[in-house]
Amino acid sequence: LGIQAPPGTLLTQRGDRLYIHLTAWPMSHLHVRGLAGAVRFARLLHDGSEIAFSTIDPEQKGSHTTVGGISADTVTFTVPIMRPEVLLPVIEVLLTEEATPAAG
Repeated sequence: LGIQAPPGTLLTQRGDRLYIHLTAWPMSHLHVRGLAGAVRFARLLHDGSEIAFSTIDPEQKGSHTTVGGISADTVTFTVPIMRPEVLLPVIEVLLTEEATPAAG
């Protein structure tokens, strides 16, 4: 996968799980390039709460209520407004089988 770590994040991966370590808490949305079509499920690691995700139409125009100008290969995660009270929040992303590197 050609995944690009957004500013304020570090990425690690083990098998079919990608971990997004949030060194800076995003304002509602986190956009990760290179993940379109590769995400099955996402959750906050510390409490297991599900994180919604979507792929935004790259032709969508941005406004005060919608995000625009996002490339087609980007997945947008919707995170809580308030940062969790943990040292380093982590989003665990379960990748599709097609997106998981083969072992061996």
